[in-house]
Amino acid sequence: MGWSFPWASSFGSDFNYDFQVAYSEEQRQSGAGEYNFRPFDFSSGADLGNQRPFIEWAATTGTDWATYTEESPGISAFALDEGIGYHTYSAYARGLDGLWGMYQRLDRAPLGRNEKRAPDDPLNFFRRHDEYDRQ
Repeated sequence: MGWSFPWASSFGSDFNYDFQVAYSEEQRQSGAGEYNFRPFDFSSGADLGNQRPFIEWAATTGTDWATYTEESPGISAFALDEGIGYHTYSAYARGLDGLWGMYQRLDRAPLGRNEKRAPDDPLNFFRRHDEYDRQ
């Protein structure tokens, strides 16, 4: 249809901190922060960075686990009307699933995301096609 709209990046600004999807070193050290409008305990996942799947997961984005976890996912939308900016929408955590096509398909599978498959498996619901056991 030829539609277009401007995209903007929060890179190099305080935006991600203002919307509680980036965390200061002080917050990470203390283990306390806020994400998705509720308290977030950083310490619960701190040891995950020593596990191979998490090291590899972070590496797919070109970084290490500590850097990978400096921010959390979120999306926001704004409208500009007569020179005034309005915050019209934000979504975090599971609210972003509609943007990630694979989750929409997994949710419709017989076992859904199969999140209860193996609690001790760090990546307990999503596997690439070559990571399933052969039978």
